[in-house]
Amino acid sequence: MARRVAGGVLCFVASACGFVNDPVVVESSRTPEDSVAFDLPPPVETTPAEPSGSGNDEPTEAPSPTSPTSPSRSTSAGDQRFPELGSADIDVVHYLVKLAYRHDQRTIDGTLVVTGTLLNQTDQIALDADGPYVTAVRSGGASVDFVQAGRELLIALGEVKAVGSAFGVEVDFSVTVGEKSFFQGDVGLFPTPGGLWSVNEPDGASTWLPLNDHPTDKATWAFEITAPKGLTAIANGELSATHETLGGVTWSWQQTEPMAPYLITLLVGDYELVDDGTSASGVDLVHAVLRSRSKTLDAYRDVTRQQLAFFESLFGAYPFDRYGVAITDSVPGLAMETQGLSLFSSDELDGSLGRLQQAFLSHELAHQWFGDAVSPATWNDIWLNEGFATYAEWLWMEEVGFGDVQHVAEANLSGLPATGWPLAKPEEMFGLISYNGGATVLHALRLTVGDDTFFAGLRNWVATYLDDSATTAEFQVVMEESSGTDLDGFFDTWVYADSIPSQLPKSGAAVGSAP
Repeated sequence: MARRVAGGVLCFVASACGFVNDPVVVESSRTPEDSVAFDLPPPVETTPAEPSGSGNDEPTEAPSPTSPTSPSRSTSAGDQRFPELGSADIDVVHYLVKLAYRHDQRTIDGTLVVTGTLLNQTDQIALDADGPYVTAVRSGGASVDFVQAGRELLIALGEVKAVGSAFGVEVDFSVTVGEKSFFQGDVGLFPTPGGLWSVNEPDGASTWLPLNDHPTDKATWAFEITAPKGLTAIANGELSATHETLGGVTWSWQQTEPMAPYLITLLVGDYELVDDGTSASGVDLVHAVLRSRSKTLDAYRDVTRQQLAFFESLFGAYPFDRYGVAITDSVPGLAMETQGLSLFSSDELDGSLGRLQQAFLSHELAHQWFGDAVSPATWNDIWLNEGFATYAEWLWMEEVGFGDVQHVAEANLSGLPATGWPLAKPEEMFGLISYNGGATVLHALRLTVGDDTFFAGLRNWVATYLDDSATTAEFQVVMEESSGTDLDGFFDTWVYADSIPSQLPKSGAAVGSAP
């Protein structure tokens, strides 16, 4: 995600500054972060706002005759950065999301059907719900007890259920699509004069849906979105059907590949869906563009195919069945790697194809491998998303003649802040260290193990954890297995230390004996 600032562009692709003379681009889904231009001194660091939800921390009982006996969930997902987010008691297998959007009122009435299995013995399940107002919960067609307190929805199972037991609940809820400020740290749904858009990283999905909002619990999805006639409703996956109803038109989307909640896309507006055939490797290419800006898409069809082929040659087969770009009426400067359909603002993808557009497009496409196919097991592991996508972007920019990766890495190393490390637990999730720092460390690793081993390791990483989530420690294991070397010294120095070396390794540096 990116943003414009006075006097230039501050965007998610800090790499772009290595190839252009504009201010550096640093992605941030929450708040403004540090930036650095390679020919200027590093600026003063800023501290981002903490993630925010509905702002209502008082327990609120929804209509229910009784409440679950236990006051809180049994086991959280254990995320250090978001300790209240996610439940380790459940493995959601599938979500069916039914939404009825009233544009004139900016409200949504919804029903969410959640099915899965229990990972712990428990008599209740907990879902994250920091915004939707829950009015009823059913299981097997019968009403069940529940309580909505703070950011949790606790649902009684009626009795203690054993590990491995299947569960299924149906939740009715409503939510208002209120005014928000992305640059003040808000995430979730954002209204526009013509509809709405969404961005959900890291905890925005639970501001409008009751779900298990953590990337360790991926699921398949089905969306049935009813919008007023004349508007298009877009979600992840394949459009399987449309049909008219009394409330407008219902758009049905099927996301059959596992997806983390933060990667949901929801767009409603005057959009055109453009089927652009398939890539050379057989990936379906389906784009979305505001009808008033439909001609701007033409500039990005060929480059998307070229970037896809380039990244497949480095990282292995594209991990999903389809890909596309969505040119939206979101805030200027924003980009997000929503699974299978990356979101961009029409202010950036304006029909031109310069260095900025090349950087935006390549960064979000690379995320489909790094972040979407393989998601971070904890939000402290955010560099596995952003450092990898930033490095992939550097590689593409070099490929199209906008600079040299070695030079960009050297310039970044000299300009990175001295504080805010370690990379494996950065002080700022979406700051310069996660993006440029992560990319610089990856280049140092490439110099250490060699090109063939490095790219083989990245391919093994995606193949090993496809449709799953993983940690920094697991990435080290994959790279050690790929290289046949012990990388403790490298990771202790570059990933886990509170500061990193002032110089990159020499190419082919010794890394130790086989583990």
